[in-house]
Amino acid sequence: MPLIKSTSKKAFGENIARERAAGKPIKQAVAIAYSEKRAAAQSEHHSTHSQKRSEHYHAKVAGTSIQRGANKMTQARSQIKNYSE
Repeated sequence: MPLIKSTSKKAFGENIARERAAGKPIKQAVAIAYSEKRAAAQSEHHSTHSQKRSEHYHAKVAGTSIQRGANKMTQARSQIKNYSE
């Protein structure tokens, strides 16, 4: 049976029991269970972090126009032309 990808104590214990039932030594079973728990925690962190960054970005750019960025580029180009002349 596949291992449970979760950070809960129950899932951790079940993963150890499954690995022990598969004939693995206790230390190896615990290491594998910790690995699954760590991977699940990291996955949860990244999904939450990405969502927060996306919300922050969209809140920041809401109401701004693309034209403003185009104006900045035009100004920068004109400054480069003036500098090189």
